[in-house]
Amino acid sequence: MSFVKSKILDQLANSYPHFLRQDLEKALNLVLNEIIKTIAKGKNVEIRGFGSFKIKQLKSRIGRNPKDGSRVEIPAKQSVHWKMSKEFFQKLNQDTGYNE
Repeated sequence: MSFVKSKILDQLANSYPHFLRQDLEKALNLVLNEIIKTIAKGKNVEIRGFGSFKIKQLKSRIGRNPKDGSRVEIPAKQSVHWKMSKEFFQKLNQDTGYNE
């Protein structure tokens, strides 16, 4: 089961009933859009206690077409790499007893 943007908005609306839902939606969209714009500019984004987003350069390579097995040139592109914070990691693994 996925936790999607609409569910985040529902949780915010339930947690903060004195705010209008449309205002919470605008705030959520503003935060997400700023993250996207900053990453698109090639800058890193760090959210303390959550993680960091960085641009990763993927090299061009030769791949295979799964339909007929022919070789296909896959161009270089950019991808986003996310690394969770230590706090996030510890909360995620607190029941397993795993310590970094």
